[in-house]
Amino acid sequence: MMEFLQSNITPIVAFFTLISNIFFVVVIVAVAVNKNIKDKVFEFVNTYVLQILFITTFTAVVGSLAYSNIVGFPPCELCWAQRILMYPQALIFFMAMLKRDTSVIRYLLPLSLIGIVVAFYQSLTHWGFNSGLLDCTAIGGDCAKIYVLEYGYITIPFMSLSIFVYMAVVSWIYLKSNNGK
Repeated sequence: MMEFLQSNITPIVAFFTLISNIFFVVVIVAVAVNKNIKDKVFEFVNTYVLQILFITTFTAVVGSLAYSNIVGFPPCELCWAQRILMYPQALIFFMAMLKRDTSVIRYLLPLSLIGIVVAFYQSLTHWGFNSGLLDCTAIGGDCAKIYVLEYGYITIPFMSLSIFVYMAVVSWIYLKSNNGK
């Protein structure tokens, strides 16, 4: 059963990661070159910021739990660090969404920024760059096991990196358009 889930879940999750990466880059480029698109994106983010952030974090939580509890991939120490940075945000964004309290964005953005650093480091080790800064490297240890490698770059840490980047950018857009309020 686990092999069936692994062989079917991973291509689907990797495909959606690829599509989200492409969409993200296209939107960022469009925002950079077209003021009308920038205004529409900023307006959309301002209107739905808490929903966007909740859905993003909730998706990450469900995905990480599916990989560890259904597919059977044990999380390493850096994966746990990323979970520690992600899981509370899902709950806090849910509560903030119910209360319509956007003030939490400013307080949770640092968690996403730290998550970017951890996920980027782990992604680099999976892609073969060994800095030797932490025990968790691509040469040995639990973190060295690459459970997912799709399209030549999508690994589980890269999926996490994508989510943290999306959250940081959405938070930044919201804070920038509201002058840091």
